[in-house]
Amino acid sequence: MGVVGGSAILIKGGNVTDALYFGLADKEQGYSISEKTLFHWASITKTFTGIAIMQLRDREKLKLSDPVIKYLPEITKFHNTYDNTNHITIENLLTHSAGFRMSSFPFKTKSWQPHEPAEFSQLVAMMPYSEIKFNPGSQYSYSNLGINFLGEIIKRVTGDSVDSYIDKNIFKPLGMHHAYFNATPYHLSKYRSNNYAFENGKLIAGGPEFNTGVTSANGGINAPIIDMAKYVSFLIGEQDNPTYENVLKRTSLLEMWQPKFNTGANKSRHIGLTFFIRQHFNQTYIGHTGSQKNFYSSMFINPEAQTGHLFVYNTSKLIPDETGKTMAMTMPIYREMQMKLFNLMKK
Repeated sequence: MGVVGGSAILIKGGNVTDALYFGLADKEQGYSISEKTLFHWASITKTFTGIAIMQLRDREKLKLSDPVIKYLPEITKFHNTYDNTNHITIENLLTHSAGFRMSSFPFKTKSWQPHEPAEFSQLVAMMPYSEIKFNPGSQYSYSNLGINFLGEIIKRVTGDSVDSYIDKNIFKPLGMHHAYFNATPYHLSKYRSNNYAFENGKLIAGGPEFNTGVTSANGGINAPIIDMAKYVSFLIGEQDNPTYENVLKRTSLLEMWQPKFNTGANKSRHIGLTFFIRQHFNQTYIGHTGSQKNFYSSMFINPEAQTGHLFVYNTSKLIPDETGKTMAMTMPIYREMQMKLFNLMKK
């Protein structure tokens, strides 16, 4: 592979059928990747946040049609030439169609500055200097900021931070006991993967720990691949499984997978409620990808075939190949691996 370390697994009907562990979790310490290695899953977190919102909808704590200002009146501070901020709904946030910018914090210019804002008040302070980019509800535009607004809504509705809410209502019921947000618990620290960027002919360690701050709803989850496999098994589903139904009704999960907006020029790709819908090999795949701090990840299921995949690695940019003489980009490796997994997931 050429990357420092990663893992890929295939799941069929709720069981892991194939697993691959390769490379190092920490080059300096010489720790190899194993099923216990803790990776950062980045934007795959968004699907957990979406499920949390659907749980609250099903428990009649909110409606998807609710205007966001009902919970976050601060968003009226955004500059909006369309003069309809009060029409932005929770569903618009779930489908990335509210018109908010992509980045939660686009103003970082120095390496010593925090990775992400620590407090919601910092996002509020930026609102008067930010704009609604298009008529809300009219199109798709990926927005980390919008998903973090969902995290704040969860907090204001339940009294729990999004981290705590997801732990109580998704991680624990699904038996994901080694999944967590941000700082690694001491008893798990030996399993934490570092992350690396290849720059100027050298691998630069990014450091195993970093704080996603107020952006946890957007991309804060860390977990071993075996815990994430439990989540994929839940998505694939098992008829009459009471645990899965208690996490989220199957009908609500299927609702999340209905296409709402096309996501670009490629007509085979759509967004549902935080989940992406893609067509490959005449099959439909549901899932999400992630990339942050040199971690890259992919999670998709084929509902009809009842199959799923997880793929993650810890290195970005240019890396030497196996001979150490030439260079290879990690993203082509990522895409190649993802397509191979899609092919193996066919019915």
